[in-house]
Amino acid sequence: MITFEVDVAGNQIDDVKVIKHSETPGIFNQAFGKLKASILKQQSFSVDAISGATVMTKAILDSAQTAVATDGVQIAAKPKAEVPHKVIDLTADVAVIGGGEAGLVAACRALSLGKKVILVEKNGYLGGATILNGSNVTGTGSKVSQTIFGAKAKQDSPQRLFDDVSRECAYTNYPELTDLMTDNIGRAIDFISQFASLDYQAAQTQTPEHSVERQIELPSASSYELIKKVAHAFEAKGGQILLDTRVENLLKDDKGQLTGFVAAGQHTTINVKATSVVLASGGYGANTAMRSDKSKQIDYYGPMTSTGDSYQFMKSMDLKAHDLDWYKVYPHGLEVEPGIAKLTTYASKKATDMGAIYVNKNGKRIVNESDVYVTFRDAILKQPDQIAFLVMDARTWRAFYNLLVLHDFTAEEIQSYFNNNGAKSPILVKGTLKRAAELAGIDAEKLATTVKNYEGYVQAKKDPEFDRDAQYLHDFEGDTYYIIEQRARFATTLGGYMAQATDMALEDSHERPVAHLYGAGEVVGGANGHDSMPSMMNTWGIASGYVAGSSASQVK
Repeated sequence: MITFEVDVAGNQIDDVKVIKHSETPGIFNQAFGKLKASILKQQSFSVDAISGATVMTKAILDSAQTAVATDGVQIAAKPKAEVPHKVIDLTADVAVIGGGEAGLVAACRALSLGKKVILVEKNGYLGGATILNGSNVTGTGSKVSQTIFGAKAKQDSPQRLFDDVSRECAYTNYPELTDLMTDNIGRAIDFISQFASLDYQAAQTQTPEHSVERQIELPSASSYELIKKVAHAFEAKGGQILLDTRVENLLKDDKGQLTGFVAAGQHTTINVKATSVVLASGGYGANTAMRSDKSKQIDYYGPMTSTGDSYQFMKSMDLKAHDLDWYKVYPHGLEVEPGIAKLTTYASKKATDMGAIYVNKNGKRIVNESDVYVTFRDAILKQPDQIAFLVMDARTWRAFYNLLVLHDFTAEEIQSYFNNNGAKSPILVKGTLKRAAELAGIDAEKLATTVKNYEGYVQAKKDPEFDRDAQYLHDFEGDTYYIIEQRARFATTLGGYMAQATDMALEDSHERPVAHLYGAGEVVGGANGHDSMPSMMNTWGIASGYVAGSSASQVK
């Protein structure tokens, strides 16, 4: 929902102001800023919608048009000029395809090494899949982490991070790529922190999959802060960003070697000739035709623009792809529309730290709530309806609520879910234990028994059912209970192209490095295996982008 107002004076549009909205802030802020600039410049609501946010921005334009017409206001709009189609030729030392975290870090690294760099992004905004994530990342081996964690940082090492990654993905990772990630993330964090003036701090949530405290994040906890600051620094230091620029074809020399690409912009065809290219175009989670059957019953919460475009425009390069049926599935999802979820990771982790329990529709606990995410993800997937519920008291709800609002939910949105009284997803209900259970469709009698037994475990400081650590056993306080739906959801694809672990050069189907072509981020699979730990996709994006940008800069 978006509420905005249009200020009109003397048949001129003076301003367009947002009162409130429930869209993803990182996308909305960028898209609306561009849209507003176009409206004011053209003095019209008949302007182009923003690529990648077409539905949202078109809805704003249509609503504004209707509101103004209803009020009988005549806008003295400038005539819409016919824009001739142009062909533009550009050259660069390094060209980067994709404006998410990995692409931006690669571009910044190449720029810092004295190269002329052009970055193209198909959407009208930056961020890719990263824009939906938090900014949490591992700082292993960095000076940044030494400052943050002090003596504790000495407990960590690239080898320890490598061991944690390997264990948590059941050793399905490609060790050479994992080595590249764990060996380079420290240098990469130090580089991008200095380049873009990023002020990392200890992450508010240190998840149990990591054997030591190593997770760091930006003060806002938002990836939007990362994207905004890195992009600003890149452009301020001479880098060029082209938004609304979709790669469609490749440029090659007479030997078939890649020399650049052809991209379509608004009213333009852009030929980008480059000495080297970094492919950081993201995953394919929104492309249902590319997804395997095992993902189709799990809610998607990633960007609808993650459509695997490179598998089309890179087809002539015969790149090696692998494990395209790997997805990062998390347990913390609210199904906000059919098949689409929003994540509650931070809030859910906080709730379980405060004693909340996971139950199924039979009212029975299903897991050690303080175990690693993969354990209760699998517990949720084992339920016949693949739904579980967090049961908490009002004390815990307040902390849960604050983190929902911090991470992509609005107060109005949350209240609208409660207003449904459990009639449809997402289920958020409250009341006495019996009333809340009935609204959520849970067996109230069995849930009462479960809660009574659990409170006995709290008093005994021992959980005989699931051996939950006593520090997370807490009494339920008061008579009001909150029950919150939890579903499995995914945004990230973990398979992808194969890259060489020495320099991130992409390989062809014969496992030979493709000249002058490097990969970074989600488009390259394997470093985290079939199941990445929390913070590890950001870790891979930053580390692989740093290496790819360095390698691409060495091409003569």
